[in-house]
Amino acid sequence: MRQAEHQRITGPPTPAFVIDENALGALVTRFQRALETHWPNSIMSYSVKTNSLPWLLCYMRERGIWAEVVSDSEYGLARALGFGTDRIVYNGPVKSRAQLRSALSGGSLTNLDSGREVRWAAELAGERPDLDIRVGLRVNWDLERLCPGESTVGDAASRFGFDFENGDLGRAVAELTEAGAKVAGLHLHRNYRTSSPKVFKASAGVAAEIISALGLELDWLDVGGGFFGSLKDTELFDQYISSIRSTLTDVVDPRRTRLVIEPGGSVVAAPIELHAQVLDVKDVGRQRFVITDTSRVDLDPLFRKQAPFDIHSETAAQRTHPEQVISGFTCMEDDRLMVITDHPTLGEGDRIIFRRVGAYTMAYGSSFIEYPPAVYRRDDDGKLTLIRPPASVADYLQYNGWTGQLSASQAGTTAVGVS
Repeated sequence: MRQAEHQRITGPPTPAFVIDENALGALVTRFQRALETHWPNSIMSYSVKTNSLPWLLCYMRERGIWAEVVSDSEYGLARALGFGTDRIVYNGPVKSRAQLRSALSGGSLTNLDSGREVRWAAELAGERPDLDIRVGLRVNWDLERLCPGESTVGDAASRFGFDFENGDLGRAVAELTEAGAKVAGLHLHRNYRTSSPKVFKASAGVAAEIISALGLELDWLDVGGGFFGSLKDTELFDQYISSIRSTLTDVVDPRRTRLVIEPGGSVVAAPIELHAQVLDVKDVGRQRFVITDTSRVDLDPLFRKQAPFDIHSETAAQRTHPEQVISGFTCMEDDRLMVITDHPTLGEGDRIIFRRVGAYTMAYGSSFIEYPPAVYRRDDDGKLTLIRPPASVADYLQYNGWTGQLSASQAGTTAVGVS
């Protein structure tokens, strides 16, 4: 089990993710209020790919939030967890023909991303004139030209959606219309570098141009995700929605056209932390390494993070150390989480809490060297409840089709509690 022999527990056994339910509720409510204020006729759909923990999806569903999915697997997960077909936003470039037809027939809000999806939707409309086939089209637009420095791919073109300027979007509209399908929505999602509302104002401007040029009457306008969320900044969500509304006032009637948003990290990143423990400390030359029972595999699975983590440490040490390299448990030399300077000296058994790590970390959960850690929820009273046990050898073997028998010690199962 990934846990030091000696520990001073002030939280869950480590390593473990902890969801602060109070913080999560505050961010969700803040976004819902921004929509109610500026665009009441709206849909808030949660980005399943950001963190697909079943408890989290059920939490969103119970608060009236839809599921935004980008694959057949995610669609199936949403359905299994109680989302009706009419409470799912179906996006992404890898829809299967069978699932697309089922989603359209079942009333899912579906945005098409490729030529084959347009063809399949047109085929269904032709085969079933009794069905009211309504689809959205994802728009490929030049973010970098409108907002220099904001595109995550720089000057390179986005690979998603239909280009309006070269005529692809117009041709897709014509093909669907001729087949009897209704182009009822536009999807404007792009990935952004900053939290500025100006990028959403730009996407709304692109939508306004297309709506006017093609004479579209839309049931929905999906601006996607990419929002940033902070527990300290209480105005940001309001600024996002108000900037979108002001840009579209002259071309869209909010009473007829629903605004669709797809937040993910903006609502789940800040409320989730990871608790880790110091396993060993060693001095090598002029450097001090602090070895923990977590890793970049848990906290930064793509090994891309440049900025330091927001951490809190629990140690009895009275002295500080000039430089400590917090490192992971793996055998990779570059599994170094961050360097802390003039920080209280960490020792074996001390706890480190990594804050604001709820976006994508669990979704990328890896079985590399160690299996995914446990997940707890913390309620308003500070009580911790286990909602996902740590993965074990037995789990891994079962997933990979092994049918033999294991003893409890071989399986790595241990009773988990909180004190």
